[in-house]
Amino acid sequence: MELSIARAGARLGGRWVVDGVDATPPPGALTGLLGPNGAGKTTLLRLVAGLLEPHAGAVLVSDPAASDPRPAVPVHTLPRRERARQVALLEQASDAAVPLSVREVVALGRTPYRSVWGTDPDPGAVDRALEAATAAHLADRAWATLSGGERQRVHVARALAQEPALLLLDEPTNHLDVSAQLALLGFVRRLGVTTVAALHDLNLAAAYCEHVLVLSAGRLVAAGPPAEVLTPALVHDVYGVAAHVLTHPVTGRPVIAYGPAEDG
Repeated sequence: MELSIARAGARLGGRWVVDGVDATPPPGALTGLLGPNGAGKTTLLRLVAGLLEPHAGAVLVSDPAASDPRPAVPVHTLPRRERARQVALLEQASDAAVPLSVREVVALGRTPYRSVWGTDPDPGAVDRALEAATAAHLADRAWATLSGGERQRVHVARALAQEPALLLLDEPTNHLDVSAQLALLGFVRRLGVTTVAALHDLNLAAAYCEHVLVLSAGRLVAAGPPAEVLTPALVHDVYGVAAHVLTHPVTGRPVIAYGPAEDG
């Protein structure tokens, strides 16, 4: 899916939380959405998901690979069922206890495909999503008994069960240990689905993202490949910390070493 964020803005509480963001994440690639707390990452993801209507600009989506390709349209104008088949948003995980099994939670992702009688045209979709998210061993567990990391894997499986063309992830590595973080982002990158993931860890973004967008106070301050964007100057200006950008000895990707909060 092709995604174009065209001067998009959103006001919340009387102020611009997202202000004139103009970006085109590459199709089929993993884009990292970066920035400090309060930069507007979650609001921008909700605009891209069509859950919020922009107060300025537009968020446009199109699928040139579809059998009947149509011109790009504002994502928030898509009928809810159609939008749910095309766009999946994994929001920051809720700890609410629900009386469901893991399989039942993941099956919620199939809601846009169910008939009026509740039947799913692809009964194997839930099992495939569980397997892809390395959560198949949890299928029969009660949701309320899962750890934070296990719940995050199940949230990912539920999003994958929607079979989206556009995948949006809000801090997907929260609650995951290092091994699980690496496995999740490696898996998402290999999906070949247009993906935008809000991330706090700049080194994870540098290691796994083909493209990054950096927000500060609701505005886009940089966009492009991590090696070009994640410079010491940008890290200092956006995050207020000194940084040295090194080169990973195996992958050749950037590695960020932080200094004290005040640089001299």
